[in-house]
Amino acid sequence: MKTDVKIGLALGGGGARGLAHLLVLEVFDELGIQPKAISGASIGALIGALYASGIKARDIRDYVDSHMKIKKEDHLWRLEGRNLMQMVKLLDLDFSGTGLIKGEHFSHFLYEILEAEDFSDLKIPLSVAATDFWDSSEVVFEEGPVLPAVKASMSVPGVFTPVTYQGRVLVDGACVNPVPWDLLRGCDVVIGVNVLGRLQPSNSLKPPKAAKVVLDTFEVMQRTILSQRLRCNPPDLFLDPPITGVGIFDFHKAKIVYRQSEGIVQELREFLEKMV
Repeated sequence: MKTDVKIGLALGGGGARGLAHLLVLEVFDELGIQPKAISGASIGALIGALYASGIKARDIRDYVDSHMKIKKEDHLWRLEGRNLMQMVKLLDLDFSGTGLIKGEHFSHFLYEILEAEDFSDLKIPLSVAATDFWDSSEVVFEEGPVLPAVKASMSVPGVFTPVTYQGRVLVDGACVNPVPWDLLRGCDVVIGVNVLGRLQPSNSLKPPKAAKVVLDTFEVMQRTILSQRLRCNPPDLFLDPPITGVGIFDFHKAKIVYRQSEGIVQELREFLEKMV
């Protein structure tokens, strides 16, 4: 199934909740439709880069699932021992004070599967959003090496060490543009995918731990930015799966993300089928 309509696809930030992007991309693959262009911030930049390099969505999903195998015991989901050690190595802890995670091991992880080194090698044009820490501005990458752009876009403040690149100190692109559909140019139809999910209130009146407050407040600000952008210049289709109970590092909860995102799969399929 083909369409001459030029579709732009924007993939937003949200950590492990970004695995929902894979379900969106699987619909494109199933219908035989290729986006004209892709833009991404944070986890959306990573998955967008992998897909734009020519890897099918199902292959990306299988790779993630194979590295994050889980088993259920006594009603609790646990990472298997081997996969837990892989996650620990991937985290690459940083004790220098600039972030909790260096990200160098993460770079090697990306190199294992990324099928393009430069933006010019990509099969689908890609725009990656990052944030200049010092002047609070958006930095958009569309040329040059892919890896530093993706690393910068995923550098959650206080968690990943900021990326110093091209004379700038760069952090997570979702700080300024959580779902960067405005970066998609020359497209007839624009689709935005928000994976920030929903905050899940605690039954207790006790305040959450400091780390959770910091990360969740960061996401509160992203939701506020996103709300304003939706009022001013919304995409043609905005997909917003109601993901709850999944933190940014809960990649072992992939099945939960997939299940909670089933609604947007059908919504997207019906939307695309009307254009072909």
